[in-house]
Amino acid sequence: MPDPMSCCTRWLLCAVTGFLWSHCAAQWTFTGNTTPTWQEAIARYAELDSLHTGAQLQVMGYDDNGLPIHLFVVSDGSGFSPDSIRASGKNILWITNGIHPGEPDGVDASLLLARALLESDQLMGLTVHTAVCIVPMYNVRGALQRNGALRVNQNGPEAYGFRGNARNLDLNRDFMKMDSRNTRSLVAALTRWDPDIYMETHVSDGADHRYLMELLLTHRDKLDPTLRSFANDHLLPGLYTWMERKDIGMCPYFETVDGPPEHGLEGFVDGPRYSTGFSALQGRIGLLSESHMLKPYADRVNATFQLMLATLAVMDQHGEELRTSRMQAGSNTAAAEAFGLNWQIDTTRTELLPWKGYTATERPSAISGLPQLYYDWSQPMDTLVPWRDHAIPTITLTKPVAYLVPQAWPEVIQRLRLAGVPLDTVNEERTERVEAQRITDFGTVREPYEGHYLHQGVSTTTDTIEVVLHPGDVLVPMGHRTDRLAMEMLEPRASDGFFAWGFFDSVLQQKEWFSDYVFESIAAELLAKDPELRKELNDRRSTDPAFAADAWQQLYWVYQRSPHYEPGHRLYPVMRVLR
Repeated sequence: MPDPMSCCTRWLLCAVTGFLWSHCAAQWTFTGNTTPTWQEAIARYAELDSLHTGAQLQVMGYDDNGLPIHLFVVSDGSGFSPDSIRASGKNILWITNGIHPGEPDGVDASLLLARALLESDQLMGLTVHTAVCIVPMYNVRGALQRNGALRVNQNGPEAYGFRGNARNLDLNRDFMKMDSRNTRSLVAALTRWDPDIYMETHVSDGADHRYLMELLLTHRDKLDPTLRSFANDHLLPGLYTWMERKDIGMCPYFETVDGPPEHGLEGFVDGPRYSTGFSALQGRIGLLSESHMLKPYADRVNATFQLMLATLAVMDQHGEELRTSRMQAGSNTAAAEAFGLNWQIDTTRTELLPWKGYTATERPSAISGLPQLYYDWSQPMDTLVPWRDHAIPTITLTKPVAYLVPQAWPEVIQRLRLAGVPLDTVNEERTERVEAQRITDFGTVREPYEGHYLHQGVSTTTDTIEVVLHPGDVLVPMGHRTDRLAMEMLEPRASDGFFAWGFFDSVLQQKEWFSDYVFESIAAELLAKDPELRKELNDRRSTDPAFAADAWQQLYWVYQRSPHYEPGHRLYPVMRVLR
């Protein structure tokens, strides 16, 4: 419907936070160096809701301080629920802004997008086959902590929010562990809406170059082959072509290997803790806009806006292929017998990547007098740089028939349920034959990371045993499109699984011990009765001098192999059902 406000009134309202609209020339462009507060952004969306029948502002959930997290849905003629939108045959693009509120480019770009789609007949055509779900500001508490200094590497805007949320968590490291109420709200919403492409807006950090935008896509080697084909054949060519036509330089998101880019670049392997890695486990494509920190704020916002339009254009042109790819990916996951986990860059495979950068040199530091990296803007450089972007799994695990999660671990069951993993509750006591894993070795980071002491390098042994299932225990049956997600959550060797994040740390603590002067005689009796055990002990002493010189360690070694050692110590509680 036409906007009833006069052009002058509209200009004044928009200019407050940096918008300038030019309807006559059909140009949608952001200007300025300011970004709206959370309250101002929500007021903008509320105004668009009141003016346009094709949009609705909803409350998606709540943050850790109880403040609402909003969702703005653009879906002309097809209702504002996932069921009605799917019934109309539309796909869904989901855009999350302000996960790091100090990177607000997407906040302004999404406001620009929402208004452009609702007020431009030409651009509204991009929503004929696609509904758009926009989270205006995800990290509400972080958005309320406005400052203009903490993003020291960033060129504008004048004021912005803070990276951490109310619990000082980085929400783009929280998708698997779901510590934050923000994350639980978002994951539940994503389960309900099941978007086809998930987009998240950021500002990059790191090396300097001449590209305005860095594009991070769910690592394609981790994607199901059908989604990988869609990304390679349609999504990536479409996005790069669109941005090139708009004269917006875009490169893949990268990490430097050793110094400046010409020394080599690597792709980013997005583990499940990140939104894009989590999306891959849900059988959807995730992408991040990473506008370059040193470019002017208005240029960054407009580049983010154009990338949003480019994504919509691809979804409009190839909507049926996207829908088919997702359905096939779900079927493939349900039927798969094994999955790779703990992916990393294959350093043996190197290509050459065209690169538009600046000459990197060193000059004496004004602080230390020592050599300091310096990018010379007066010397632009076009070259080829070594590029490593192939990823491989470090372990491959077969699927069980199901996982058994005892009811004693409700926080694990809650997260499985939020993510849409099918669960069966045990109704009566019965016995099952299972694979039980025992933690034999692991490392732990020395300092807390996102509220946890993360475990790494986990090793296990496996025994086949019979266990009793009790009413209230939960089975996680395989044969669903969420199988890969369930395995990444529940396998103890998974780098972002619940064990890695410390959800089962209580099983790592031994509760019962012994007094050496008491156990000495018991141990001697055990060794006298078991020649094989004595031989194993002697072999260990002969190959390990430190062990041979430590009486207590030898007693403990026997204790661990005796009937007196507690059976639950380091026994991983989640079992793999075999039948």
